[in-house]
Amino acid sequence: MKTIYKYLSVAICISTVLTWYGCTKVESGFLSPYIQYAVNEFSIIRGRTSKSYSLITDGSSIPMKVRWVHIYDESGKTVDSLFSKTYPVTIWTAGYNAKTDITYAAITAKQKVTELPPITVNESNGTIEANAGTLNLPLGKYSMDVEVTNEAGTQILPKLMTIYIVEGKSIEISPETGAFSCSMLMAGTASGAGVLFNGPNNPFVEYSITRYADTPNIFTVRVADRNNVAFDPSKGEIAKRPNSGINPNPPFLQNLQDYAPDTFIATDSVMSLKFPLVPFPIQSLGNGYNMYYRIPTAYVQIDSTSGWSNNAAGNFYSGSSDSHYLGVYTNDKFDYALRIPMRIFVPGSYHLSIKLLNTTHR
Repeated sequence: MKTIYKYLSVAICISTVLTWYGCTKVESGFLSPYIQYAVNEFSIIRGRTSKSYSLITDGSSIPMKVRWVHIYDESGKTVDSLFSKTYPVTIWTAGYNAKTDITYAAITAKQKVTELPPITVNESNGTIEANAGTLNLPLGKYSMDVEVTNEAGTQILPKLMTIYIVEGKSIEISPETGAFSCSMLMAGTASGAGVLFNGPNNPFVEYSITRYADTPNIFTVRVADRNNVAFDPSKGEIAKRPNSGINPNPPFLQNLQDYAPDTFIATDSVMSLKFPLVPFPIQSLGNGYNMYYRIPTAYVQIDSTSGWSNNAAGNFYSGSSDSHYLGVYTNDKFDYALRIPMRIFVPGSYHLSIKLLNTTHR
């Protein structure tokens, strides 16, 4: 009998617990008050595409919906209208394929222009994404309120991210992308005949880069001698540089024409191309983002100089008045080899002008 009462008591207890549990409301989902970014400062180079880290949700239920609700400048003034204004931005409509998307037409077929605010927040993970429209934003420090919603409710996280809009180079040449290199080749061959200078602050290369329009996406480069006489690409005075080795594949080192084979044009003074996307080039064909050229010996006279171990002071070579000047190399023996580092990050029209200070056009 005692055993029966014992089991009856246990059953009553279990029934009571189940009844109590069944009458208690169970909250749906969880929304943590400690949601944050792994890094709460995000620097955006004006005009470039970039993205922040995503949110750390601290176990909050998914799916989540995230958006920014207010942005403030450094004085605390609300500047929502500045960041909600839209601008034309080129976006992808299909995935990029480096093996097949090798022409301007193939790439632009996968793109379209749409109106977007310069900064958006990814709804699903909170990643802050910047596009080329940031070119229209004032430089400065900003803070952002973020709203997070899931099945458990909605909360606003005040000034969760600090954003810096900073100035940067729209096209990177040297030293960010690489270094100019000047060297000699045995005429008509890929065989090296001596490096003139390879590294930062090349004393033989004086250059300027100009972004002169927002559209279209065009890049031109002009290469001239010390007297600013342009070498003529249309006549082969600026030519591809042969690759070294026995039967190399590819037979020539990469250059602008390889990155834009259907839009490249050589005129009597410049090489030009239309580029369909940024960054351009989007992928390296080898040897980084360097463009390799040679000036055949028939078109160039090269100064002979003593070796420059470095040029930390950034001095430019000054020809026969320079202490490094030793004379002129024998004509018709050497081609002049030039390596140009470059990568474009902001859409627009660009002109790169290069003077080779140890050359004279023949």
